[in-house]
Amino acid sequence: MVGTAGTTGIQRLVVVGFILCAAGRALLIPLFGSVDEVNHLDYAFQLWHGQWPDFFEGPVIPGAGPKTPLSVQAVSQHPPLFYLIMAPFAGPLTDSFGVLVAGLAARAVNVLLGAAAVAMIGYAARVAFPKNRLLAPVATLIAATCCSMLGVAGAVYNDTLATALTAACIALTFQFIRSGPSRRRWILLAVVCCAALLTRLSLMVVVAVCMAAVVAEGIARGAGRDRWGRWTSLANAVLVGALVALSSGWFYLRNLHLTGTITGGHPEWAAEHFNTVAVSVGELAMRPETWQRLLSLFVPVPALGRVGLLLILVPAACGLGAGVLAIARKQVTKADIVVVGLLGVEAVLIVAMQLKYSAGGGGLHPRYLLPTLLTLAVVMAGGLTCSRRLAGVATGAWLAAWAVFFVRWWWQQAQQFSASPDGGFPAWPVPATVLLCAGLVVWTGAVIRIGGLGRFRSSTTGK
Repeated sequence: MVGTAGTTGIQRLVVVGFILCAAGRALLIPLFGSVDEVNHLDYAFQLWHGQWPDFFEGPVIPGAGPKTPLSVQAVSQHPPLFYLIMAPFAGPLTDSFGVLVAGLAARAVNVLLGAAAVAMIGYAARVAFPKNRLLAPVATLIAATCCSMLGVAGAVYNDTLATALTAACIALTFQFIRSGPSRRRWILLAVVCCAALLTRLSLMVVVAVCMAAVVAEGIARGAGRDRWGRWTSLANAVLVGALVALSSGWFYLRNLHLTGTITGGHPEWAAEHFNTVAVSVGELAMRPETWQRLLSLFVPVPALGRVGLLLILVPAACGLGAGVLAIARKQVTKADIVVVGLLGVEAVLIVAMQLKYSAGGGGLHPRYLLPTLLTLAVVMAGGLTCSRRLAGVATGAWLAAWAVFFVRWWWQQAQQFSASPDGGFPAWPVPATVLLCAGLVVWTGAVIRIGGLGRFRSSTTGK
């Protein structure tokens, strides 16, 4: 269990636990029991039948429920990559077996996409700080226990694919920073950037920051690498930008044609029907409830926002403190500082963009901050592993504190939906709870192995 083989084994174990818990979540909550799930599944259903969803026409998939003045296609402004992945399940299965079978199949696919996102976050953490063997498995566990990630993976939401592509883009950028460019890395970066902008417009921030970092790396260290030297990275970045524009620009031009903006939103409709009020970004940022809601990533309901803040802030404060101490002791390299800066800039821009959106009347949903999950996972994992010898104890204590609230919420949902299924669709709380228990056992095993790895490395380094 020493070295990379040991840490990757723990990470695989954590991902298995995530699959079990997310699959349980898919069986615990009835289909369309999550807000907007019907819209995501309907988008895929309509694509399969050769048509684009229309905001004002609303969902047309069978089982969507009766039409009301608020029955709009609320995700029609999103680009189609996620829905093309879901279309072979949403379309033919709905037509042949009904929407329930199609919805459960799409949820199963989304569980795997969520697992890919968690695995990619763990991989990005390992590439970010390869010398800290404990960081990657603990960061993977933190990402896996993110309630928002479990929620979207156990339903049909495009946040899973968006989070996976975010982590992949940043991981590739870390490879550029640590090891320099290669043809393979440029090709992978181009593919990931195109896929990101075909999934969510908000990922433009991630793509822009990563491309800027790659170009800066080339200008700073690229002299003498090849014929173009320090300007090769800039030329390649322009080419990647052109490919992104060609692959996804058509969709955003379509949004512009239909709604007057590339985002494709309908703020006037929302203001009329939901009585939303625009406020300044500064005013929104000063409200404590803003952060309690947005940072409710690790608790199952926003009502536990204060607990959610503690679950983030305690390990994050320790992680930031350990980072400052390492800098003061000159235990970090320039590449380490660049990696930290990239994570910080990306997270700040994502949060700022979300605040601007919410200040204009948009919702304060914690899942909108899932693109920052990599940054949170790395910082929190840094805090839980700042003492290698105590890493297993600290990680286990954090997992236990998280489980107290998550298991209680799960039990409440199981009781509710075993008595009265919501929306006419059934739930399966007993097998769901069995899967949850299995996932918790797997995660406990991963924590034990983290503790063993931490004690081993402490004994070999004399710390």
